[in-house]
Amino acid sequence: MYPIHINLTGRTVVVVGGGLVAFRKIKDLIHEEAKITVISPVVVKEIQEWHAEQKLTWIERKVLPEDLVEAFLIVAATNCTESNSWIAEQASPKQLVNVVDEPHLGNFIVPSVVKRGKLILSVSTSGASPSLSKSIKKELQQKYSEDYETYLDFLFQCRSIIKKEYPEKYRKDLLTKLTDQSFLYDVEKQRSYKQELLKKIDRKLVNEPINE
Repeated sequence: MYPIHINLTGRTVVVVGGGLVAFRKIKDLIHEEAKITVISPVVVKEIQEWHAEQKLTWIERKVLPEDLVEAFLIVAATNCTESNSWIAEQASPKQLVNVVDEPHLGNFIVPSVVKRGKLILSVSTSGASPSLSKSIKKELQQKYSEDYETYLDFLFQCRSIIKKEYPEKYRKDLLTKLTDQSFLYDVEKQRSYKQELLKKIDRKLVNEPINE
């Protein structure tokens, strides 16, 4: 498997199935600003609520071949192996298909994921042991705390400033300095460093070293 992160903003995603497995899949997808359609005669309460809130569209019936034609990504998440297999067979080679109970029938699998803002850590055993994936995910959650969310925002903002405003010969050292672990848990130090970057631009002193 070739690991890849995909931007689903505005993309059409069809989830077939309305049980707990479908719910867990949708729970991750709903934050990606995709256009989600759920097709199932019955769905769990949470999916009904998302439909009422217009976060997705629920079609209250069994899936038809034409329901899949325009989908960029398809998730076969029914409680019937035969139905899931049939859904995979209907998809074109250009569509992304995930089959929850028989991953080999689709063309991608969904790894265990830890998100800390812009930091995304994914773990997969390629289907060999989902339990091990979950165990490693827990370890990553403990190692990479919520502090990384603020830290990554700081890195992103400073990197944008440095690449736009500072001479190329100074960029590497400035960007390397930002990865110093002393910044990770010190929000005040992050703020001061960013302010110093901006001050040097205002004063046209971008060739001068930054004092910590």
